[in-house]
Amino acid sequence: MDQDIKNLALYAPKFAYGLIIGVPRVPFLVDVPIQFSSSVVSAPPVIGTFDNNLTQDTLITRVSYNLFQQNSFPGSPFQSLYFNQLKQSGQTGVGIQMDVYGGPKYSINDDFTDMGNLFDVFAVTWPEGWPLYKQSNVKVSAILTQTPVSVPLNVTLTFMGIQLLDKSVDDLSAEECRNRLRKLGFESPDLSVLATTA
Repeated sequence: MDQDIKNLALYAPKFAYGLIIGVPRVPFLVDVPIQFSSSVVSAPPVIGTFDNNLTQDTLITRVSYNLFQQNSFPGSPFQSLYFNQLKQSGQTGVGIQMDVYGGPKYSINDDFTDMGNLFDVFAVTWPEGWPLYKQSNVKVSAILTQTPVSVPLNVTLTFMGIQLLDKSVDDLSAEECRNRLRKLGFESPDLSVLATTA
């Protein structure tokens, strides 16, 4: 946990400060459902987003997915085996492109990445969590990169994370949190100094 806070102090100071002073955390969970009704590979993407923009800063700690094809091996024990093998292989046949919009706006990947690989990369790249800021939203564009066994193919992406249960911390600026972290002995860069020395 100490290393997590040190890393968060560098890129998500509000969360680091909230954790240090003991602000309660509450779970955040949202599903983005995507359905492919056609088996055409590389057709125009199916788009999904969070139902609402985020009402406060959120730290996404995990993204998972579930696949289901109601017409593949219906009523057979092979159905669950088939879906498990798709997930374990990391080659799901579904390409994902993600964009964050609201502020700041940016793209996660410029091209479609297999869903299994993309979310494995998230776990490695953001081990302490991926920060999304108040009023942000995530746009997910999905295409088929392999012809599925059957359609419809339903994909559910689940974004899991935490939010701080204290409006006073949520209302603090990142720079104020950096100042407070430095007073507590944590390394958190002063961006105004860095901007003038670059």
